[in-house]
Amino acid sequence: MKRLAGLVLIMVILLFTTNLSAVGAISGNEILTELDNTMKAESKYMQQEMLLYSTSGSERSRTLEAWNKAKDGTDQMLARFTGPANIAGTSFLMVDDDMWLYMPALGKVKRIAGSAKQGSFMGSDLTYEDMQALGNTGFKNNYRAEFIGEEEIDNKSSYHLELVPASAEISYKKIEIWVDCSNWLPLKIDYYNSSGELEKVLTTSGHKEIDGQWTAGRMEIENKSKGTKTVLVIKELNFAEEIPEQIFTTRYLERGQ
Repeated sequence: MKRLAGLVLIMVILLFTTNLSAVGAISGNEILTELDNTMKAESKYMQQEMLLYSTSGSERSRTLEAWNKAKDGTDQMLARFTGPANIAGTSFLMVDDDMWLYMPALGKVKRIAGSAKQGSFMGSDLTYEDMQALGNTGFKNNYRAEFIGEEEIDNKSSYHLELVPASAEISYKKIEIWVDCSNWLPLKIDYYNSSGELEKVLTTSGHKEIDGQWTAGRMEIENKSKGTKTVLVIKELNFAEEIPEQIFTTRYLERGQ
């Protein structure tokens, strides 16, 4: 009897601790929320170099500056190319789910909507849809997340998530993300096209903390289907700059300033 009672006690303890573990386990949506919060900023200004690599390995360099601002639940971003001369002044504006493109040669603002969001952003391996998720709205609003487990990526502990689109407007069948356990930045993102094939892989490096905000200094996007690659390198970053509200307007784009 004593032995039976002891076994029952052990089973109760194991069941209790297992339930505690389940209650304390982090969910995919919680991880995705932390990821989005880390990648967003109330105010951010940066200068970047964009390197475009063709299938033959030839390289083209572009420079741009970008402003981000989150206010009253609205996420805003303006990106403007500063070089080379043939694309200088080309600008891209996002306010939540709305997007506009200004090209100096045309002298007018073009709204980007519907399937156009799946097109290439200025000849890079990023689409407008990618830019929206990475630089503005995040992932949580458009995807349902499932926590796969913890894995090692480049000797770093990460949370592995599988993201499935929550609406038919998303072009990817699914996305897999590995999130750094220590700073909530994405270490790697695998994008699968509508046929379920791996289309491109995004990796980040050079993680550093600036003004209490974690950021990646380098982002590389390898297009598996095309054999091309895009690299974004941060040259300057400031989280303290005061950004005027009026720059996040189509009127500001039309002025070409």
